[in-house]
Amino acid sequence: MVTVFSTAGLTGPDRVEATCVAMQEQSVPSTVRLEDSDAVRSHMDVWTYGRASIFRAEMTGFRLIRTQRQIDGGPGEMLAIAVHEKCTGKQEQFGVQRLARPGDLMVMDLNSTYDYHLQGVGASRCLHVPIEDVGLPHEVVRSAADRLPSSPVYRMMVGHIGELTEHADTLTSSSAAASLGELSIELTRTLLASAYDVDYARGAVAEMMLPRIRAYVRRHLADADLGPARIAMAHGISQRHLFKLCAGADFSLEQWIIAERLTRARDDLAHPGMRDMPIAAVARRWGFVNDSHFSRRFRTMYGVSPRTWRQMNTTRHRAALEDERQP
Repeated sequence: MVTVFSTAGLTGPDRVEATCVAMQEQSVPSTVRLEDSDAVRSHMDVWTYGRASIFRAEMTGFRLIRTQRQIDGGPGEMLAIAVHEKCTGKQEQFGVQRLARPGDLMVMDLNSTYDYHLQGVGASRCLHVPIEDVGLPHEVVRSAADRLPSSPVYRMMVGHIGELTEHADTLTSSSAAASLGELSIELTRTLLASAYDVDYARGAVAEMMLPRIRAYVRRHLADADLGPARIAMAHGISQRHLFKLCAGADFSLEQWIIAERLTRARDDLAHPGMRDMPIAAVARRWGFVNDSHFSRRFRTMYGVSPRTWRQMNTTRHRAALEDERQP
């Protein structure tokens, strides 16, 4: 846990000024108005999950106003998805006023004007994700913010933010921290897209997720255990949903993985610097655990055996060297 600010040990005017500065440092340029300057107290923690983060603030009443002038002077390319703990906040953004009760989700686009007010003493848990990474049009975010409960993953997101906060010390110190951040971004996209329109969400999520799945596969081609179960888990979806995404894009995941591995193995077999590496070692280098299966699939894809392919390229390489030596 990283405690970024606490009024403990501060007195008088210092508490007020320091609280206002801390609020802006953890968010964006805005106007902070404290409800009771004489009794102000606050405690703020931040945990980092790769490109996402959790910000928890517990403090006395305040009002937060962000104007267009402040946006022009200090853009905030983040979305804030907040859950209140035992308190109710009032939010106005996109021309709509909302009450955010305990356990309710509230989305704030930090690059649009807003007015937020918390009375009394309260605490909130806020997930910050880059707008660019979410990748949804402004109109989708704006419309979805007013009907979040209609999303089928609404409660999942509430629980997700809770888990990221309550177990933050353990999770952020683990190797899974960055992956959890990516999952948070994906879940935010799904939340907003499905709140906007379920049919739109199907296309939008597939459009955003498939390039990430392809990139993940290419990074892990050498892993023998790479398969649908691992890929689905890495992206926070079920295997059934993974296959559905691939079917919608008209390609077989497993056949595509084999084709990508064969391409890498073919390149290695043709590389002069790797001609002393056994063919079986090249196959295992790219995730093939069965030599005969590798040879059969290689011949089917390229029309020759791995050995013949290597010999052909070795001959070409030697011929090229001889040509270079000719006067």
